[in-house]
Amino acid sequence: MKEQYAVCHLQRGSGNDSGMSCHIERKDAQGKTYVPDNADRSRTHLNRELVSFPDGVRNRTEAIQYRIDHAGLTRKVAGNQCKAIRIILTGTHEQMMKIQEEGRLDRWIEVNLRWLHETFGKENVVSCVLHMDEKTPHLHATVVPIINTERQRREREGERKYNTKSGPRLSADDVLKRAKLHEYQNTYAAAMSEFGLKRGIVGSTARHIATSTHYKQQMQQLEENIANLQEEVEKTKEGKSTLLAIFGKGDLAKARKELASKDEELAKLQAQITRLEAEKVALKQKLESDIAKLRNGYQKEIDAAIRRAEIAERKVAEKEAVIERQKSRIDELDRKANPQRYRLSSGTELIGYRFLGNNPYTVTLKIWTKVKEIEHTAVTYLSDSDKRLHAFSNGELTEHEFVNACFSAAEQVNEIQANILDAAIEVATGGSAQPHVCTGGGGSTSELPWRDKDKNLKKRTTIKRH
Repeated sequence: MKEQYAVCHLQRGSGNDSGMSCHIERKDAQGKTYVPDNADRSRTHLNRELVSFPDGVRNRTEAIQYRIDHAGLTRKVAGNQCKAIRIILTGTHEQMMKIQEEGRLDRWIEVNLRWLHETFGKENVVSCVLHMDEKTPHLHATVVPIINTERQRREREGERKYNTKSGPRLSADDVLKRAKLHEYQNTYAAAMSEFGLKRGIVGSTARHIATSTHYKQQMQQLEENIANLQEEVEKTKEGKSTLLAIFGKGDLAKARKELASKDEELAKLQAQITRLEAEKVALKQKLESDIAKLRNGYQKEIDAAIRRAEIAERKVAEKEAVIERQKSRIDELDRKANPQRYRLSSGTELIGYRFLGNNPYTVTLKIWTKVKEIEHTAVTYLSDSDKRLHAFSNGELTEHEFVNACFSAAEQVNEIQANILDAAIEVATGGSAQPHVCTGGGGSTSELPWRDKDKNLKKRTTIKRH
């Protein structure tokens, strides 16, 4: 009796695996029915989804993303990470048909689901579809590879040791380790033993063939058959020529009989070649059709992703615009409620400031002030740990408050400005103006803030008059 084997085939999904969702669920992302050429459309209604989706989840693709979003992952999922593992579960055709005829298919499904839940975790099995519209009944299970074991790192001598983060993580590599694949085959065969299905041969060189590879092999075989037939045609033609040469005008009756036989053989060969050529064309068209369907499915997903990205970008831009308007409104209200925060203690106008130098420990602050078209510059030095500098960087101080904290009223003006603002400075400082004279005379314009002459410029802001 022919051996009956259990079949358990695991394969990594690609991206969100929407292309395979189309094949498994027999419909595309828009819900339009899709039935592949190798399926019997009249039996598609017998297919069944065996896993209930969470509320709001419409299909297998969304179920994969839902599991990832609700798994409690602490690390960001990279774009090139495998999000789903496809598993095909079935058995030898004869035994699967026997199981169906004996009414044991539901029991077979129950045992398969139990094995999937025990092996990969019930919450990770996000979809399992029974296909009854193809030659052999089989299951398409989808597992999201969420695991809770710690990442294993190979220790190397002298290598720095890192703390291993615990908690759930997405790792197809761990789920598909060679040792685990061997274990899956053993446990699945044990589960299927009650249905007369046994484990495949350990170490067998047999491998699953991808659809594209299958098409290529068929095409290659057809081309070889056509070449062999054409060779036979040439040999038959040579035989016909030989007969004519041998018999000549002698035994015409025998010659005609032999020639008729050769003509009949040639006609049969030619008919076979014509049939094979037609099969070759049909196979090529089918391959192109399947590729086009897959490409269209992927393109729809790409277009949908682009649309989602554009919508998200618009929403972000709208939120940023609202935030900017609110900030502007807050600034406007603050100026009205606290006008003292937006003027210098000397009464002069602050027209600009600049941080100079590249010393990592000291910050040079230079300011420009103006009184009735008379300009003045002043410089001071701050430690990079200065609390005033940090408060300004954090937005706790306005530009005017920061300058007032770093420069006294007298340092903010020169002698000419002080004379003009004498009364104002006397009120602000409690005495007559004592201008800071080490920074140059008034009216100098060679280092105005709009002249980019300082090579070590870090920041420059022009303050408008309010």
